[in-house]
Amino acid sequence: MDGGVVAERRAAERQRPEDAGWQRDAVLRPGRLVEVRNLSWRGALVASGTRMLPGSRAELHLWRQSHRRVRRGTIVRCIVCSLAPLRYEGAVAFDDDGPEERREGSA
Repeated sequence: MDGGVVAERRAAERQRPEDAGWQRDAVLRPGRLVEVRNLSWRGALVASGTRMLPGSRAELHLWRQSHRRVRRGTIVRCIVCSLAPLRYEGAVAFDDDGPEERREGSA
């Protein structure tokens, strides 16, 4: 830290799913319903009542009107974000980050 200024460490701009046209509710396979908190073309921050194991492989199923997109990736972190009710917040780093993803917006 130099003079109180912290450099931005995020590799991609994040946005709320509804700002990119995606529904907030999604499925993180294998088999858990999640709330998408924010996403970018590189990853997503999700919340769930089920713990996510860092290092495990996952698929995030996103919906936009009648269109579904599946993004494969790895759970990179998981924390408890609420005790009552018990909720977890996890980050998924997507495997692919091709230019077509960036052109179409996040996800």
